[in-house]
Formats: sequence, C-alpha cells, structure tokens
Amino acid sequence: MNYVIMAGAFIIAAIGPTVCILKKNGKVESAFIKGLSIALFCVYFIHCFTYDSNLIHMTLKEKVYSTLVYPPYGASPAVMAYLGEWFALAAAMAMVVRGFFENATLKRIALFVMPVYCVINVVFAPSVVSVSMGAGLAEAIAAGGSQETISEIIRNGFNTVTVSSAEYMVESGLILALTVYYWATAIIRKDIPLFDGWRSVMAFVACIVFGTLAAMPNYWWQFLFGASNRGASAIKSFRLYHRFIIYGGILLPIIAYFAVRHKESDVIRCLLIYFTLTAMFVYCYTQNFADLIKNPTSWPLHLCNTAMFLLPICLVFKTKKLFYFTYFINVYGALMAMLMPNYSDTTSITADSIFRFWYNHYYAFYMPLLIVALKQFERPTKKQFRYSIVGFCMYFVLVMVLNVVLRGFGYDSDYFFLAGDHIASTLGNWAENIYDLNITFDIGGHTFMLRPLYQGLFFLIYIAIGFGMWFIYELGFSLADAHGALVEKRKKIKLDQYALMSALGERSIEEPMNDKAGVKLELKHFSKKYSTSKQYAVKDANLEVHGGEIFGFLGPNGAGKSTIIKSIVGIQPITEGAIEVCGYDCEKQPVQAKRIIGYVPDHYALYEKLTGREYINYIADIYDVSEAARNERIEKYVKMFELQGSIDNPIKTYSHGMKQKITIMAALVHDPKLWILDEPLTGLDPNSIYQVKECMKEHAARGNIVFFSSHIIDVVERICDRITIIKKGQILVTRDVADIEKECPLEDYYLKMINGENESK
Repeated sequence: MNYVIMAGAFIIAAIGPTVCILKKNGKVESAFIKGLSIALFCVYFIHCFTYDSNLIHMTLKEKVYSTLVYPPYGASPAVMAYLGEWFALAAAMAMVVRGFFENATLKRIALFVMPVYCVINVVFAPSVVSVSMGAGLAEAIAAGGSQETISEIIRNGFNTVTVSSAEYMVESGLILALTVYYWATAIIRKDIPLFDGWRSVMAFVACIVFGTLAAMPNYWWQFLFGASNRGASAIKSFRLYHRFIIYGGILLPIIAYFAVRHKESDVIRCLLIYFTLTAMFVYCYTQNFADLIKNPTSWPLHLCNTAMFLLPICLVFKTKKLFYFTYFINVYGALMAMLMPNYSDTTSITADSIFRFWYNHYYAFYMPLLIVALKQFERPTKKQFRYSIVGFCMYFVLVMVLNVVLRGFGYDSDYFFLAGDHIASTLGNWAENIYDLNITFDIGGHTFMLRPLYQGLFFLIYIAIGFGMWFIYELGFSLADAHGALVEKRKKIKLDQYALMSALGERSIEEPMNDKAGVKLELKHFSKKYSTSKQYAVKDANLEVHGGEIFGFLGPNGAGKSTIIKSIVGIQPITEGAIEVCGYDCEKQPVQAKRIIGYVPDHYALYEKLTGREYINYIADIYDVSEAARNERIEKYVKMFELQGSIDNPIKTYSHGMKQKITIMAALVHDPKLWILDEPLTGLDPNSIYQVKECMKEHAARGNIVFFSSHIIDVVERICDRITIIKKGQILVTRDVADIEKECPLEDYYLKMINGENESK
C-alpha cells in the first residue's frame, strides 16, 4: 500500500510538466517545476516534525535492535532505515534547489546522482517505514521483546499506512517525478551537460561528497560506534581537544571561502541555500510537533537554534535586517557557547546530543561570516549594527519574560541562559553572588522570579561584546580587502604579461613595446580615479615630451600634477589609458620603464644613518650601475653641488638643502633618460637653486628629458622650453615658452589660463 502512495505521488507530480513539455509552454512548465519543488520542501518539513524521534533514541540504546536482520534484504533494518532518511534529505534538498537554479553542476547532479538516490529511496523504503513508524515497535523494544517478536513487528510494519509513511512515500514520488522530468527535458532538448575537463569533474565530486555529508544526521556516529569510553568533558574547559574543535570552526569558513570564491554569484547562492536548508532539517530531526506542544522548553528559541531557521529565510527571501541581526548577534553568541559548552561532562563523546551541540554552533558561528565574505549580503554599516542591537533588545525581553512565565508554571526553562546558573557558575563566585540576588512574586498561586541585576549585567556585557565584535569585523574586512587587492593585482600582472608577450612577438621583454619611440615621454588618454572618490583626479590627458627638452609642468594645488607624476614613476596604478617612457609601457613594462627614470619627489625620505656616498651607492646598486660609472658620476655631482667636505658624513647631519642635493644625485646616478622633479627648489638657497638649474640644463643638453613641476613661475620661464598647464585634472594648454613670451609674460599667461580664459591646446 505504501508503494501505491509513492506511485500515485509520482503520477500526479509528472502530469503537469509532461503536458507543458508536449505543448511547449515554457513559462507554465517552469511554474510547475517550482511548484513541485516547493511542495517537496513542505512535505519534507512536515515529515521532520512528525517523525518519531523516540525511535532514534531507542535504536541507539538497544544494541539488539541494530543487529536485527530484515529477511528480504539480509541487512540491519536500522542501518537501512537511517541510510534511507539520510539520502532522502540530501536528495530532497538538491531537488528543491534545482527547481530554482540553473548551472551545469546542478544539472549533472539531477541527471546522474538523483537516479541513484531514487533507487535507494525505493529499496530502503520498507526499512524506513517499518523501523521508523512501525506500530508498537518502541514499546516492544522497551519491554525487552524477543528478536522474533521485534522482527515480526518490522515485517508487518510496512503494510501499515501511517501519516509518516505516507509523507516519506510522497517525498520519494516527488523526487522520482522531478528526476524523470529532468532526464526527459535533457533528452528532448539535447541538453545533457557532459563533463568538460577535470575542473568540472572535481566540482561535481565535491558537491556530491560535501552535500551528502552535510545531510548526515547527528545520531549517526553513536549509531555506528556506540557510546564512546571518552566523555564529553574531553572537548570542554578549553582543553586540547576543545581548542582543536574551536580552531576547526574558525578554519572551516576560511577553507569554504577559498574553495568557492571564484564561482559566479548565483552558484554561490545556490550552494549556500542548499547547505542552510540541509542544516535546518538536520536540526529538525530531533524536533516533534507533539513534543513542542507538550514541552515549551523545547522550542527553538536559543539564539543558535534560531539561526538554523533564520539563515535559510534570509538567503531565500534576501531579508537584510533579519540577516544582520543573525550576523551581529548569533555569531558571537555561538562563539561564546563554543567557548563555554553547557552539556553534561558524563555524556559520551559520540552522543547525538554532543554532535548536535557542535553542529548547531559551528553553523551559527561561521555561516553568517561566510555569507558576507562571499558577497551575498553587503558588508554591514553602523546603521545596520544599531538595528541588530534593537532586534536583540526585543529578543532579550521576549526570552526573559518567557523564562519567568514558564518557570512559574513549573517548566525548567532557560532560554539564552537567563534563568539558569550555567553562565554564573562558569564565571565564578562573584557571578553566582549576583545571580542569587532575586525578586519573587506570586500571581494566581504561581511563584515568579526575576534576577534584575544578573540579567541587566548580562544584557550590558553582551551589548559591549557586540561593539567589540564590530571592530573585529572591521579588521577582518580590512584583511579581506587587502587580500582581494593582492589577488586582483596578481591577475592584472598576468594579463599584462600575456599582453606584453603578444605585443612584443618574438622580441625580448627588455625591448620597448614601441621600438620607434626614441627618447620621449607620452601620455595617451591617461585617466586616474582613486578608489575613495567618484570623480577623476585626471581625465583624458594627452601629452608628448621629447628628448633634449626641459619641460615645465604647471598648475594650482590639487590640479593633478602629482597624480600624473606618481603614475609615470609607478607609485600608483593607471585607471585608464597608457603612459610610455622611451617606448616602454609604464603599466605593462614597469621594471624596464623605472630603470630609465630618475625621480626627485616633493617629500623625500632618506636613510639618515648612512653617509651621502653610502646612500647614493645603495641606489646605484638597485639600478645595477657599474663601479666605474657610479664613481665617475658621484665625483661629478659632488663637485657640481659643492659637497666635497660632507659627502662622507651621516645624512642626519645635513641641512635641508644638502639632503635635497643628495636626493638629486641619487636620481641621476644611473643617468636616466627621463628625470622628473616635483617641486625640487622649495626651501633651497639661491646658490643651490642655481646649481640645480645648471644640472637640469646639462642633463637635457645630453638628449635627455627633464620634466619639471614647480610653482616658481620665474624659474620655469627662464629654463623651460615648453610648458603644460593643468587644472582640475584637465590639461588646458601645451605651448612653447618662447611663443607665450611674444604675447605676454608667462606669469600673466598662467594666471589667465587658471582663471578660466581657456584656449585650444
């Protein structure tokens, strides 16, 4: 009769999609499949809460029951029953998720794995029904019935239709109907997703293995291995095993993050919904409608129990406020519970209650963190943090009132540990003394008790820890950003290498991409935008500077001068466009470009414990300057800058002007083709300014580029061949200084341009 129910469910479920396929009505077909998936979820939800969990505990307790052999199969009915329940959960949740998501791995699972699960469901159905729902079975075991008596009950159990057996058969029929539908559509539409490389095989295998393990009931270890000789105290009180378990809970989300971070957002959301739904049902195995009605203390109102239901709701319906409550409150609540477990020390380490405790708290701890890390919800703001605190206040008041009321009516309620002394006894005598302070009052013959000081401190400390967790989250976000930036940088470097190799063809990487450029600095549609700003610091800048020129770069503060200079020398990345130095692309050939650039920044930093000569030799080593060449250049510039008496003294003894000269010498020791100076004359005396100007002229006279940024218009006017004026990130004009002076003094021209009287470049 139970098989008839399964067949009926299969036929009814298959009619709608079959008609849609024949009529080629895609929208209605999709609606049918989603409807069947929702129906499967609902049936399984009801099944979990009507499942007789007492039979599980009876099975674990009575060894004779687990060794019984069911004649048709020659195997333990308990083993077959619990395998059937285990695989039914994995199959049901996979099919529920498949109804709403399309990806290759999920299609392969539906086509190649679900048929196996269907066979298991059908073959193991007698054991599932008879063992889990057999009439009088629990009573016979409890009464110590003989093996023959219990075997007879098992054989007859399958012939009895109960609510639970009907639910299991309807589940199996729906899974079978969906499996047949997916195969039919794949054949008709010729859309069978075959494996396309080892990566797809690995993804498929990983989903099967971890998806099945996630659905494993908590009682399986005790069922397989019995009660362990080692007690649960082995993973308590922060001993070695306890710390090992906690470290595992911290590492698990990190491993999961790195395993799936590169997947598409829909794939990640699909995986998270599957695992959260599965975790919810694993928890529900131990719940029962009858028990919940009889015993209010079994309601899932502990924070870590609420997480089992809240997280799938948040993911499915994208409820932000509810998620951030879970994120801020449940995560560190679960962490506190993991640090201070509240189970009995005498419990076996393999007991299902121990596995349920760690499973629930692991899940409540790492899953919200993983969801944010995988960008299914945005990183929370302080406003959302405040909302979560308000939500926690409401929850706190609710469970406090429930504890008082239920204890007044004789129930041993201890939601959130607000009524019991577990937290107080863990913290020591001072906490127990506060706990003992109470207020009692009688209403209708019932005595109610409040512990205002203990509960008030509990609330304040929890809120304070919440603020502390906010800063920990911020640190985690910073680390994640740094890692993300590093990953993106590595990707970009690889792409640049491929682009460079393609552009160079068979030429050496040491050759310039543009081998006909000569001595030239060129900006090609260069733009720069900083990550913290929505506006461009520089927008679409085009510029050419040729060898032999002293080129002036003018503009007010904040115009974009330093942005362009820092992009040329490689201090910051290029947002758009390109910069070439003597044919070398500064973005794709950064090392080669830097070898021919000398840079004097506006704010220099020197190793002041070194002497001037030691520092310049240090820079020469970086640029691989030969011994003879460096000595010749050092002596040349020592004489030019009149440093003969101080070059071998520590830099910390130098004046500002002397330090500036050492910076200039270090920039020139490798004889760069492009010498960039950013405000080099600030703070120098007239004699030093003259020496620097003469050095600039001498360097340009040898065919090199001198790129000179300064606010001192008079100096620019006397030594520069051409100038560019930039304002608000836009290059306004590039002209010869001699041409400008035919019209007016450079200072007047500069002020006219900056004040808005523009002209074409």
